[in-house]
Amino acid sequence: MMRNAERGGGAFSGATAGERERRDSGSGSTPGAGPGPFPAGGGLAPPKPLYLGLVGGDHYGWGVCSRYLIRELSRLTDCRVLSAADGSARNGHLHGDLFQALTGVDFFPMFEAARGCRNFGYTFFENELTAHSLANAARYDLVLGGSTWCVERMRERGIQNCEVLIQGIDPELFFPFEDGPERDRFVIFSGGKFELRKGQDLVLKAVRILQAKYPDIWLVNCWYNIWPESMRLMERSPHIRFDLRPGPYQELMQRTYALNGLDPSRIVTCELMPAALQRELYRCTDIGVFPNRCEGGTNLVLMEYMACGKPAIASFTSGHTDVVNGRNALLLTELSDWVLTGPDRRPFARWQEPSLEELVASIEFAYHHREHIKRLGQRAGEEMRGFTWTHSAERLLAAISGSSPRGADRRPRRSA
Repeated sequence: MMRNAERGGGAFSGATAGERERRDSGSGSTPGAGPGPFPAGGGLAPPKPLYLGLVGGDHYGWGVCSRYLIRELSRLTDCRVLSAADGSARNGHLHGDLFQALTGVDFFPMFEAARGCRNFGYTFFENELTAHSLANAARYDLVLGGSTWCVERMRERGIQNCEVLIQGIDPELFFPFEDGPERDRFVIFSGGKFELRKGQDLVLKAVRILQAKYPDIWLVNCWYNIWPESMRLMERSPHIRFDLRPGPYQELMQRTYALNGLDPSRIVTCELMPAALQRELYRCTDIGVFPNRCEGGTNLVLMEYMACGKPAIASFTSGHTDVVNGRNALLLTELSDWVLTGPDRRPFARWQEPSLEELVASIEFAYHHREHIKRLGQRAGEEMRGFTWTHSAERLLAAISGSSPRGADRRPRRSA
């Protein structure tokens, strides 16, 4: 895989001194310097700890989000991660507030038995809310949604105790590149687990069209899905043929390329890779393509790609609208509503379908306007400096305390 990526545009290498300097100059607040509603000292009694019902991990959004929030919150205040070993995971009378993940669209807490003096939940969802969602939301003092879109959907269903909490990026890992050598090919990057919601079928159809026209167009994808069954919905794609069978991931993808007339010799299909290598993979690409139909969060892969100063084409819908705008990305704005129904014919999701024609035209524009997209990427890298995990932790503590975070809100306004 690494050799394939090198053929896509240069060997992996570490950050240069200039890149590190730019990263360090705008990486966000100093750990421990946040406003903190739980001061380290002073007062008549020691502050109560903030309990965290989070489980850190890698290679999936909740795991990455939890790992960074645990780290950053622990730098800002006294935190205790729920644990079965010390009994806190089953303690219904914790001596402090509790912030925990709400799993799935039903908002079931990750630690059902744990309750704090006050209780705060964090949710990302893309499907229709249920009766369970409403009942579980009522058990919390505040429910934080991973995007403005999530909060709008909650309020639409009558959940008023909600606010927005945007994810962050790690500026130590994802920061702009210095200019590299010219390449003899134009490399498209696409990331996110392979499933209908993330729109990789649109990417494949667009790449097939453009590879037939331009022999130097390549695709590099990081689509590995650790939940293979979630790929089954791709069978509903209006753009590609998809045949999900048991077997190795690479075999599945090669079969998908063959079924849809793509040139596999110009496609690099990556397996899971450490975050430290992802930045070097991004270095080897020219444009990131994210025609996602719905994102309950702000799409970590998109944010990390942009944080590296790389230009992106992104659908202007759902959670994307919190981080992309006409200054930092090429926007896909020709969207049509798409309602998905289950076997009972009841709607279970309301997404938006990007236009294939607009996607092809946007990639082709990027192909012919390299300097323009380079400037977009530079602005993207600058704007993503306002979206660090430190900032996310500070906003969370401010929401819990009921105060405003220090400094101006760094989220771009929701306009194209």
